[in-house]
Amino acid sequence: MWKRNTDKEKSSKKDTPKYQKPKILLIDLPDNALNSLRSAGFNASAGTFGSPYKVELSDDYTPVIYKADLPNYTEQEIIIIDLTPPETIDRPEGEKITSEGEKDWWAKCSRGKIDPRPRVMNRVHNAFDRILFDYGGLFVIFAQPRLRPDMVWGEISYGKFKIGSKIYADNWSFLSKLYPGYFEIKSDFGEEISVPNYDSQLLRFFRETARNARYTATFNPRYEKKNWIPILSNKFERCVGGLIVSEDSKGRVLILPQLSKKPEAIVTLLREVLPDISPHLFPHIEGSRWVEREKYELDSVLKYKAKKIEVQNRAKRELEVLDKEILEERDKLGFLHGIITKTDTDLVESVKTSLEFIGFKQIIDVDKQIREQDTKAPKQEDLQVHDKSPTLLIEIKGISGLPHESDTIQVVKYVPRRMKEWNKVDVRGVSIINHQRNVPALERDNQNIFTEQQIEDAKHHDITILTTWDLFLLIRGMMKWGWDPKAIQELFYKSGRMPKLPTIYKPIGKIVKYWEKPCAVEVQISENKLHKGERIGYVIPEGYLEEEASSLQVENQDVEEVFPGQLVGIKTKYPKNLLRRGMIVCAVTKEE
Repeated sequence: MWKRNTDKEKSSKKDTPKYQKPKILLIDLPDNALNSLRSAGFNASAGTFGSPYKVELSDDYTPVIYKADLPNYTEQEIIIIDLTPPETIDRPEGEKITSEGEKDWWAKCSRGKIDPRPRVMNRVHNAFDRILFDYGGLFVIFAQPRLRPDMVWGEISYGKFKIGSKIYADNWSFLSKLYPGYFEIKSDFGEEISVPNYDSQLLRFFRETARNARYTATFNPRYEKKNWIPILSNKFERCVGGLIVSEDSKGRVLILPQLSKKPEAIVTLLREVLPDISPHLFPHIEGSRWVEREKYELDSVLKYKAKKIEVQNRAKRELEVLDKEILEERDKLGFLHGIITKTDTDLVESVKTSLEFIGFKQIIDVDKQIREQDTKAPKQEDLQVHDKSPTLLIEIKGISGLPHESDTIQVVKYVPRRMKEWNKVDVRGVSIINHQRNVPALERDNQNIFTEQQIEDAKHHDITILTTWDLFLLIRGMMKWGWDPKAIQELFYKSGRMPKLPTIYKPIGKIVKYWEKPCAVEVQISENKLHKGERIGYVIPEGYLEEEASSLQVENQDVEEVFPGQLVGIKTKYPKNLLRRGMIVCAVTKEE
């Protein structure tokens, strides 16, 4: 019993590769290549694009039948491909995957055999592209000339074969970088291969293996020539091997001529060459960095490393404190995000807290009272504000789209009820709408929320309409710039569409131009004058920005004040991406 368990343990250890990374897939390599890699400790598997098969020689077309075996190909990191076709078999493996009436791949029988590999390559090229571009994988290709078989989309229609469009797939279709439109591959043959006399692992490898190499094609990129590094050339100075690199990723494609001893060459490549080309794929390769291990490191360097650890630990503790403070602040001010995301009672509660935050004291949650006292009572306004005359009746709605007339003036019907109930006439309504609540606030239609008729009706009925996004921006501006809360409170008592400007903002004009050197805005003054040194505010989509007007220029001359009708240059600390043409500029007053 003990011996059998030991044998299983030995077998398990033997089957586990020494190097779990990188994951390597060999495609159509000699059978002994897989054994060589596994014996060297690499995590390798083997597969095939399929085998060419014989057909009766004719000018007819026949369905392309394939049977490929590419184990776990979507998650490989290094893929090594030999484009030499496997031995032609007598009949196709696999079966036709569509009925005769459906469109399928068909190939002409004029060569007496069908090569199904282009079809398989076409099926996997998206996954291979992802390995190359997104993961930074590595492809090693033992090249053969480009062979484009005569393939078409075809179907059997009314008992006859009908030819559709031509299929432009070939034996290099497994990567989009290698398509004919991008990469020229010409058939050529020879054994004289020149290797540049530079000192690198890659070139040393070629100098040692070139005598066992034979090229069958030459290569030339049609575009992106800077991403192609030619390495090997024939006696006519045509490139017969090279490296494709990518500026956007760590992906690499190494194209090699045919080598006579591929298994040994692949092991050498993986041990000595490819770690230099794609070091991120070989976590077990240290190179000369072993001297950085603690037992070899210099004492003075170890002291700095210890200080580094102290800094990291201190930073970790400080980050933990900041994360806690962020959570506490979000919890304390969660109502602000609530007014632009919630609906129903949650929205009412968030708006009530927001109104308290800007200084309203006497706020009654009418809906809450009704729920607590009598759930069958008729619908009333959501909130009441009794801070001063007139009393405000506030109706709040969270909706997925833009408000209808019934949304904006529903509060109107509550006003006469309360006037009669309280025997007073100083009562007015407010409608607060969280529109398009499922859309990020800046992506909402914030320009055409209310129709002209809705705004006129609001004025006619002496009510105020606003969005929760308006309220959010005003509160954020108050918090950032220290406004007196009354600058927002007073806006709730204005008829029609609530102004987006706090009462301390007095419009003076709009930006008409931005100069990057020096940083300055040109403003068309349309109302109110501006003095040098006064505080100004800009109204931007994200809220409000403020600064002092430290420098005023009219026609390149410094001035102390400007008046309506003038174009003035105002020096600014804000970049061009924040201040754009058409934005409102205001003077920030100390009093409302």
